[in-house]
Amino acid sequence: MNDNSYEAGCFIVGEGVSIKGDFSVPNRAVINGTLDGQISAAELSVGVSGKVTGKVTAEAVDVYGEINDTLIASRSLILRSSGKANGSIEYAQIEVEKGAQLRGALKMVGDTPASSDGRAARREAPAAPEARPAATNGANGARPQASANLN
Repeated sequence: MNDNSYEAGCFIVGEGVSIKGDFSVPNRAVINGTLDGQISAAELSVGVSGKVTGKVTAEAVDVYGEINDTLIASRSLILRSSGKANGSIEYAQIEVEKGAQLRGALKMVGDTPASSDGRAARREAPAAPEARPAATNGANGARPQASANLN
């Protein structure tokens, strides 16, 4: 194996490989086999043949395979069309492709400001625009009739 065939701080589980345990990866983790346990990484990619059962914590998670149990994506979660996520799922941003399977409790984290009592603050909807008369119609200066109920 030459020195350029791997990146420092990365972790790869190859297809057909099964591992158990708790893993802390400083950079990127790629799971193409089976992992049973906990894994934390800066970035996590679960390949089509990959399956993770346990707690997953990462800034960015990209799922082509399957994650079961707890998934925390502090920056972004992408669930590809072949991907499955089951369990407790927390994310800051999420993208779900058509065909993906997403089951469990979903919670958006990070972007919602908290009120003084610790609950998520409600965002007020912007005020509805005022109804404005339409432009004149034709040479006689008549305006078209329209009505709007903004309540």
